[in-house]
Amino acid sequence: MKTSVSISRFSAICILLTASAACTQKIEYVTPDWVRLIFPEENGTVAIDFFQPDETQVFRWEQRENATYKVSFDLNMHFENARTFDVGAIDSLVFTNSDLLEMLRDIDPDFSGSRRFFWKVEQNMDGNIRSSWRYFNAMPLVESFTDSRDGEVYGACQFVLDDGTLMTIMSENLRATEYSDGEQLTYPAKEAVGDGTFCDDPLWVRSTGRYYTWADATRLTWTEAKAAYESNEPVQGICPDGWHLPSMDEILSLREYLGADLGANAMKNASWWLNSGNNEITNSSGLSIPVTGFYWHEGLETLTDPDFVACYWTSTPRLAGMVFSYGDTAAEDDPTKAVLMSLYDDAATINIQSYSVVPGTENRMTPVRCIMDPM
Repeated sequence: MKTSVSISRFSAICILLTASAACTQKIEYVTPDWVRLIFPEENGTVAIDFFQPDETQVFRWEQRENATYKVSFDLNMHFENARTFDVGAIDSLVFTNSDLLEMLRDIDPDFSGSRRFFWKVEQNMDGNIRSSWRYFNAMPLVESFTDSRDGEVYGACQFVLDDGTLMTIMSENLRATEYSDGEQLTYPAKEAVGDGTFCDDPLWVRSTGRYYTWADATRLTWTEAKAAYESNEPVQGICPDGWHLPSMDEILSLREYLGADLGANAMKNASWWLNSGNNEITNSSGLSIPVTGFYWHEGLETLTDPDFVACYWTSTPRLAGMVFSYGDTAAEDDPTKAVLMSLYDDAATINIQSYSVVPGTENRMTPVRCIMDPM
């Protein structure tokens, strides 16, 4: 950090008092009018709440008597393409969340995740110009989200993944019963019903959300889903506007971030697992995944394995060359299967598997977690 400050050499005055010595050191600034930035701190994070656009963010410095200030923002310390604000004789610059996000995107049009920016304060005191800069990390923040179609409120978790991208994913299972445009599902979304340990607990039933067939979750045919995957297009399906079903690749990225071998422990909510594998469940990710079981097909009225497994659809069909858990590799495209994430009670692994989506036979219904589109 460049700072216009110099410090005089200190003088040490040692005075002998009886049998001991006391040493006093005095430090003075030669230039007490130096530019001192206060907030955000060096390498601090400015979290911009995406769903609270009118809340404010304050950039603050120490204001000197008879001084005026300009504040600049850019992608590097050279400030060659900076956005500059002439703020006068005050000690802070205040943005609303929406204005700050707009300003940072003016600097970097691709800004949608965690990004480092630089800010500089230039001080003019009777023509004597000094400046100081710092860098900070900016990240659009989402802690909760309200689904406009039914007023349901969902918590959210955010992760800066190993490739630097920001993933915002619901920390609750989806509870929607219709699409965002009001159209009805082919098969009504089911609630949790069965003979499991937790099935009589209304809190567990709410935590499992609703169960969907893959076709209803994606709102696509198998062929359309294949085309979307191959073109890297997000699939909204049953998710709210601005959100989409996770793709297999997104789940793989999350698994890599949390750890394939022990990541399930970081995702599970210990209140809703029997933990027969005696794993150390931490829920350190905050995703709070409950055991859910699944409906074997759309015609059944009770869950299968409600004490043992949690399953979540991705938008991805089973395609040739894909590698799944437990030694399964797809030799060819299989238009009868789609990909899901699974967690088991007796294991700490995050698994990627594929299962049948054939109506009337094995047409699994599982919960859904939605990922937010880039902001």
